[in-house]
Amino acid sequence: MYKTAQENNVVLFEAFMTPYLPNFAILKDNLKNIGTIRKAFISYCQYSSRYPKYLNGENPNTFNPKFANGSAMDIGYYCLGATLELFGKPTSINATAHLLDSGVDGHGSVILTYDGFDVVVLHSKTSDSFIPSEIQGEKACLQIDMISVCNNVRKVERKEKVTNLSVPQEDNRMYYEAIAFAKQVSQNKIDEKAKTRSLLVAKVLTEIRRQTGVVYPDDA
Repeated sequence: MYKTAQENNVVLFEAFMTPYLPNFAILKDNLKNIGTIRKAFISYCQYSSRYPKYLNGENPNTFNPKFANGSAMDIGYYCLGATLELFGKPTSINATAHLLDSGVDGHGSVILTYDGFDVVVLHSKTSDSFIPSEIQGEKACLQIDMISVCNNVRKVERKEKVTNLSVPQEDNRMYYEAIAFAKQVSQNKIDEKAKTRSLLVAKVLTEIRRQTGVVYPDDA
């Protein structure tokens, strides 16, 4: 897709809002302020409003392999995309998942290994979670409410000293990616860094599906 876009002198932009949020920029900038990173926990678990339909025998697109869907490809994308934007390519990937009868994953876990630390990713469309994501350093940790939209970012130091690092964000969180897209269109130039991240996330998701056995009709 990127090759075709460049051959035709147009911009291809993946609609992934998280990296363009002001609070995500704050999160990224503060990684250097928490000491050597040792652990990270990135979670997005939200009971799907369409899951009861699936349980009642219907086949909503949310859980239908014909739509290349499932937990990892849907809300899990925010966890993986944010992790790879923050830390880059992992040295190893270990994934598990619970597959529904339709063939897609209802929930799952992924461990991404890096030099000196690992990132545990939890994603689910069949249960809710209300705890923040967290990046742990030797000096302090960063907590993030809802990694997808970065509602709040906090620095928590020893002796439970908490500093709120957040800034106000537009109610429509897609505003910032729209601005970035418009800028690329006006310049008629694809953001190479965003392109690299998009391709990396696609590769990681493909490996996760390989390990968990999620297969889509279009894979053939």
